[in-house]
Amino acid sequence: MRIVLATAIALVLAVPLNLAIEAFARQAFAVPPEFEPFQGTVAPYTAGGVVLAGAAFAVLRRVVRDPARVYVRVAIGALVLSWIPDVALLVIHDPGATVPGVASLMAMHTLTAAIVVTSLTRIAR
Repeated sequence: MRIVLATAIALVLAVPLNLAIEAFARQAFAVPPEFEPFQGTVAPYTAGGVVLAGAAFAVLRRVVRDPARVYVRVAIGALVLSWIPDVALLVIHDPGATVPGVASLMAMHTLTAAIVVTSLTRIAR
């Protein structure tokens, strides 16, 4: 039950904060409308990632002695891996991809990871 609560808290925090980052990036950095990740909304992707992170913590809690410590390591690895497609947008010259736009995506991933890790390791212990 605590994992569900921690995941819900992370959802309530991460989704609106990522939407705020997206809105800020669109305005402050003039991210072009062609930038694929900002077409539509980032909310369902954020929510999906948070739910998957909660499920990963639940699995770790069942199979390892110190799930919080292992989870932090897994989350850091997942965060670094999540940046690869972001940077790839610049490398492949995706239409609309700019350094500020990609940096905004990376900031969203980082913020979400920080929220999820904090929530799960503090509340769901």
